[in-house]
Amino acid sequence: MIRTFLYFLSISLLLAITTQAQVKDSIRIKPLADSIAHKRDTTAHKLATKPLPAKSKDSLLYTTSGGLRIGLDISRFVLKAFQPYRTDITVQADAQINKRLYGAIELGYNKTSHSDTNYTYKGNGQYVTVGVDYDFLKKRDPEEKNMVYGGIRYGFAHNTYEAPVYKLHSDYWSSTIPGSYPQTSMTAHWIELVFGLRVEVLKNFFLGWGVREKIMVSNSASDAFQPIVIPGFGSGGKRSQFDVTYSVSYYIPLYKVKIHVPREKPKKE
Repeated sequence: MIRTFLYFLSISLLLAITTQAQVKDSIRIKPLADSIAHKRDTTAHKLATKPLPAKSKDSLLYTTSGGLRIGLDISRFVLKAFQPYRTDITVQADAQINKRLYGAIELGYNKTSHSDTNYTYKGNGQYVTVGVDYDFLKKRDPEEKNMVYGGIRYGFAHNTYEAPVYKLHSDYWSSTIPGSYPQTSMTAHWIELVFGLRVEVLKNFFLGWGVREKIMVSNSASDAFQPIVIPGFGSGGKRSQFDVTYSVSYYIPLYKVKIHVPREKPKKE
């Protein structure tokens, strides 16, 4: 009986010691695993929040002179040699906005006086166009002002015209009926698509050449009596007009413009 009791007590103590050892091992292993997991999470978080290295700049910032370029369209004087009944004066101006974009404006005046055996015509008016030009020319020197450009304009004209005397001939009655058309005013709106170039031939002096297609948007003139010339646009009876311009202009530095110039890549040996 005593042997049986001692045997049972020995087995119970052994089981208790074994169970306690397993619990201690589990307690000892769990904090280690938690520490390793926590360390991994912290490392991942640090890697995720670490700032990326800044990219090297591929352009340089320059401050260059900006200003107003004012010119005269000399092609209008040549036009008078072919159409002596009209007088046109056009002043052009453009100013640099940024590296490639320029604001552009034109102001002009037209006077038309025509007389023949059938009628006498008088007209005069003013016009303005405003728009932008985009410079396609790649430049190594930020101070270079030469341009190869394309652009768009909005044009507006106001014109007053009349026909003090006209004669209508009737072949049937073999007679002539005299008459007159009173002075009237009209307005016109159109769009221009332009392409051209400007080259500096002397310091701040430029010569320019351009072509443009003018598309009429609205014309308030009566269909019964259209003006011979719409200032700035051309023939009063057309919906579109092709034009060529030649200009001489002078550049006046007035302000500064910040532009980005691509950095030159090192040459591979």
